[in-house]
Amino acid sequence: MISTPDSLDLVELVMALEEEFGVSVEEEELENITTIGAAYELITGKL
Repeated sequence: MISTPDSLDLVELVMALEEEFGVSVEEEELENITTIGAAYELITGKL
């Protein structure tokens, strides 16, 4: 069974991506992250 990521999972994902790609995400931007796709779009938009 595939589980849906919760908000903590998504925050941890974004933090790991920040470190990996050398970008910075503001706390306010994290409030809009509700899916893995949204996290992807946020990070790729900063590259």
